[in-house]
Amino acid sequence: MKFIGLRVEDHDSNICYTDGTKVKYLSTERYFHIKHHGLDNTWQWQDLTDELGVHINEVDALCIVSDQITFDEKELYREIDIGLPCKTFAIDHHWAHVLSQWPVGIPYTNYVFDGYGSNDRSHSLFLGNKLELSHDVNTTGSIGIEMAKVGATLGLKDVTPHGLDLAGKIMGLAAYGIVDTEYMEFLNQFPISRIKDIWNYDQWTRKWDDTFDINWLRTVHEVTANKLAEYVGNGDDSVGYTGGVALNCVFNGRITQTGQQINTIPHSNDCGLSLGAVEFLRQHYHLEEFDATGFPFWQEDEAPEEVNDGTIEIVAEELAAGNIVAWYQGHGEIGPRALGHRSILANPRLTNMKDVLNSRVKHRESFRPYGASVLREDAPRHFNVPEGVSMPWMNISVEVSDNGLQSVTHIDNTCRVQTVEGDDCYARLLRKYKELTGDSVLLNTSLNLGGSPIASSFWEAKELFSKKDIDFLVIGNDVLHK
Repeated sequence: MKFIGLRVEDHDSNICYTDGTKVKYLSTERYFHIKHHGLDNTWQWQDLTDELGVHINEVDALCIVSDQITFDEKELYREIDIGLPCKTFAIDHHWAHVLSQWPVGIPYTNYVFDGYGSNDRSHSLFLGNKLELSHDVNTTGSIGIEMAKVGATLGLKDVTPHGLDLAGKIMGLAAYGIVDTEYMEFLNQFPISRIKDIWNYDQWTRKWDDTFDINWLRTVHEVTANKLAEYVGNGDDSVGYTGGVALNCVFNGRITQTGQQINTIPHSNDCGLSLGAVEFLRQHYHLEEFDATGFPFWQEDEAPEEVNDGTIEIVAEELAAGNIVAWYQGHGEIGPRALGHRSILANPRLTNMKDVLNSRVKHRESFRPYGASVLREDAPRHFNVPEGVSMPWMNISVEVSDNGLQSVTHIDNTCRVQTVEGDDCYARLLRKYKELTGDSVLLNTSLNLGGSPIASSFWEAKELFSKKDIDFLVIGNDVLHK
């Protein structure tokens, strides 16, 4: 059977198509090259099906995830009629988050913490295929909304009207404050269901004037992290943890410190909802599991030929010499973070590399840290990562134990780490780099201009290379340098 899954909304729209075996994925922000792009109506998606190699008349069933479709209490899906020639379903937003985990497996217990809320819900608990508990965003508040409010108050830049990137910036800024233990004790009285109370700046009594106090931000961020760790860490072998809040690396790091195994995904925000939609259809029609080969490099974008060992050696040598390399290989990653196919790479042992990248390429706020990639087997040598632990999605912050990695070490001595294994192009590059330098750690940031999506075509990568002071651009085996 042939299925289409849709996320149709004013931000982060995406579409999936499957013939019953393999899944094709298209993010509209990558297709239109507009960050957080959303489809204006439910019909625009039909213009994209040619990119996926299918016509609506060939499709057996379609499933839509839209915040405009409301559901009754604990109702997770319904069949709808929007004039299409195939069976059409609508699926609950939070349930789609849960089902979108299928490429890595769906645990029995699942927590969804939405950044901005859906159908007036901020977070939900699922046991199996049942919604057991949900909280109303208007009553409890939403972590993402509250953090975005802080970002807006501080005048931080965001290219979207939704403030979708502000919460991530606040995550980096919070580390510059000092925890106020007395105020933390006061906040501990509030459960995780009272986010509005935890993030109420008017309660802060240590401000001397009307200016913003960074210590308040650090304190409420720490309290929120602790509350999430307490709430999610229920002792199960593994729990699913999705939604926009699941991109907060600090929160995720705190949860893992409890010993709780969390099932995370690179597309935990709304960009993964169409994957949940097609999984619903698979389960509904009792079909075999989809093939997850190649995950998460599933973007239907322009892909070059496979890079050879000679090119990898050249790139490793240039990185070891301190050059900045734009790296464009294979198909792009699903999710907002570069995982080694659409990356800007640099040597993290150069003490000023963060400042160099900010001034020459990324032009980011100085308080925002850069992440690092490392071979999985080498991670315990440089970071507080137990032997054998995998962190493949760059969504968990851990302590840095190697004081030579200053360019990827945040002010609180943490780093957002991606562990790499296998034999794809990025793993091969890290191994060659290790042969030359003695370790496999690289600074890894996304291949994009500020305010733009990650590059999804050769032209976009070349445009970035031409506009910014990057030493090398590598597309497949084509090596361009200035």
